[in-house]
Amino acid sequence: MLFGFALIFILFNGCKKDKDPNYAELLKGTWVNTQVNGHEVLTDATFVMEFLSDNTEMYASGVQMDENNKSWQENSFFTYSVSGDMISITSNDEAGSLTQMKFKIQSIENGTITYTVPTFSINGIEFPDQNTYTCKKVTNDYNDAFTGVWYGRCTTEGAADSLYHYWEYFADGSYNYYYQDENNNWIKKSDNEGHYFLYGQLMATNYTNDLISGGTGLAYECWNFALDGNNMVWAGLRENNIIMNYEMVKVQSPPVSLR
Repeated sequence: MLFGFALIFILFNGCKKDKDPNYAELLKGTWVNTQVNGHEVLTDATFVMEFLSDNTEMYASGVQMDENNKSWQENSFFTYSVSGDMISITSNDEAGSLTQMKFKIQSIENGTITYTVPTFSINGIEFPDQNTYTCKKVTNDYNDAFTGVWYGRCTTEGAADSLYHYWEYFADGSYNYYYQDENNNWIKKSDNEGHYFLYGQLMATNYTNDLISGGTGLAYECWNFALDGNNMVWAGLRENNIIMNYEMVKVQSPPVSLR
């Protein structure tokens, strides 16, 4: 009888162990933040994490540099390790700041990770974080389909920008932007300084001097996009739950620029 109980114990624990998820393997890849505390995040407030096989991590987000300048930035100063359901992350950035974090995984399933942050400190100073984060895993590469020239406009009713534009995206992450002046001449924006980043169906794009708002300095925007052949739609959740949409079609070439 004692032998029987021992055999049942071994079999039970063996089956239980086999069912434990291998979080270290499931974590590898690129993740885009979609929700905080179960609520959809503003598209410009999202962040991206890429966990690599060499235990380094890339983190990307929008950074407010000062009152007039903000930029989407990728940083690869992070290393990580996984023990059970806990992710330990450390960063020594170029400024010499030491950031230490622990993420507790609630679940990783169906391409979605949910986690909390029991520990977050910078140079030994704790910053409590009571939020629960949800991220979606990137499964498709749209870089080839995205590059090229697109022509379209904002289709959100009542939007300040209703004119047509051209965007010319290159494989190296740079792009050109074309707009029409008051005489309907097409202009390639000379101070664009544009660069874009793709993470699955999320695009983050940097630019200089917003022509629509009249703002100055560096800025960025994030958009969720959908591609259907030569058609593309952008969607962005903005403040006050306003959803901005752009619709565009891929064309052969940009317009002739007069400047």
